[in-house]
Amino acid sequence: MSTDTIAPEDRPASTSRRSAESVHGWGHLLGLLLRRDRIRMIVWAVAIGTLVTVSASSVENLYSTPEELATYSALADDNAAVIIQAGPGYGLEDPTTGAVLMNELSLWTLIGVALMSIFMVTRHTRAEEESNHGEMLRSNPVGRHAGAVAAMAGVGIANVLVSLVVFAGLAVRGYSVEGSAAFACALTAAGLVFASVTLVTGQVAASARAATGLAVAVLGLSFVLRAVGDVGNGVLSWLSPLHWSQAIKAFVEDDWFVLVIPIVAVLALTWLASVLAARRDFGSGMMPERAGNPEAGPLLSGTYGLALRLQRAPLVSWLVGVTVLGGFYGIITDEAEQMVADNPELGDFFAQAGVGSVTDSFLATAALMIGLLATGYAVSGVLKLRSEESSGRVEPLLATPAPRARWASSHLVVVAGGVFAVLAGGGLGLGVGAAVVTEDNGRVLQMVGSSLVTAPAVAVVAAVAFALCCAVPRWALLAWLPMAFVAVVGLLGGVLDLPEWMNDISPFAHIPAVPAVAVTAGPLLVLSAIAAALVVMGLVAVSHRDIAAD
Repeated sequence: MSTDTIAPEDRPASTSRRSAESVHGWGHLLGLLLRRDRIRMIVWAVAIGTLVTVSASSVENLYSTPEELATYSALADDNAAVIIQAGPGYGLEDPTTGAVLMNELSLWTLIGVALMSIFMVTRHTRAEEESNHGEMLRSNPVGRHAGAVAAMAGVGIANVLVSLVVFAGLAVRGYSVEGSAAFACALTAAGLVFASVTLVTGQVAASARAATGLAVAVLGLSFVLRAVGDVGNGVLSWLSPLHWSQAIKAFVEDDWFVLVIPIVAVLALTWLASVLAARRDFGSGMMPERAGNPEAGPLLSGTYGLALRLQRAPLVSWLVGVTVLGGFYGIITDEAEQMVADNPELGDFFAQAGVGSVTDSFLATAALMIGLLATGYAVSGVLKLRSEESSGRVEPLLATPAPRARWASSHLVVVAGGVFAVLAGGGLGLGVGAAVVTEDNGRVLQMVGSSLVTAPAVAVVAAVAFALCCAVPRWALLAWLPMAFVAVVGLLGGVLDLPEWMNDISPFAHIPAVPAVAVTAGPLLVLSAIAAALVVMGLVAVSHRDIAAD
């Protein structure tokens, strides 16, 4: 009796060998990723690190005594508006400067890191497939999952870089090393969780844009679950990845064992993404893409309609978010005078906004924050010009009888309209919240106007971003630096005792702080003229350079 033998090359490959082949070449892809995103990583690290360090300095100045810390604790205790915006308030029963800093800052820093991770993963996975770059790379000896592994490794490096900058900033300011390390690890954990979430949505969604949208929706759901849970009994909070990182309780208990939850979640989501990736066609998602109309509608017949179509999703997100946040600030308007009475240094902070009553100064400060948020929307919207150009979608458009200046101005016009919508929405939320607690219905229109007054300052920063995108697109990301500068100067210029010349550089320093002071037209006209000049420079530049060339 004889048995057939199987040649070695015909034998099924072992599981370990197949796994190794599926990720073959990931190291080379990681090197390419780091080469392409080195500037982005540095910008994110500097921006988030600066935010944390400056906020730490501000908290130290505002809450430097046990009495001031106790005042903050009393304000945050059982205050639903504060809890929704900040978190459960770990350690505030016996408050320290570190506990106050985490309550003020941790949630929004976690959201920033999560957004960075979402954008990076999409950029190096589904966006690469859509641009056909991924197919070119796959024609080389590169495994099916190599791109995903490289993307997760690159995002991990970016998160570690951000965390190291944050750790160094806090440690240098005298915060405990263990608490600083716990917060740094919390940031990395949150970033990796949402990176793995995006890896999954990239397999499910039909496009890169939809994958990003789904991931951001999960982030929004996480915020809602955490908010509802923190206001309630805390059970729902544990369904939120944002809460997992806050539950480390940096500077309070430094509970390192909580990190097990995000680690397990990252491993599970990454495994799920690999399973889904093996079951879908390269370049398409598990969910079939809905077929569009065979003919473009009237809205898409021109560049302005196309720009609106491309910009509408982020515009709606910013509008809803800023309006809700404005409402939160409006709700605590009636507590402004008590806060200043308990902590006179807060009066110095609000005094940056004007010389009116404490309530008016508080509302003017809130309007300034809405203006800064609208500036963030404006910069991100203008940078859509760069992303459209680098993706190769602009060249076919300009092959039609569409001038370059019209293409560039179409996005600018949509962003300008979006800025007014975001400012009006934020002012409306602020005014309605203030009217509810103060029983002064006149606050509604007053705060809508106060927010809209900041539009010329927003326009200057947006025009800088536009000029960069049009003239030197390779440096377009530097547009975030003016945004960071005006935020620091606008909110913390007086607290940090910055030089007067530095305050004068910020366009927001020349905006009348309504309702604390009266409106003056002169500075608004000058800022509008500066913005217009920068726009003209950008339009001239984009008309005389090569498209899709840095």
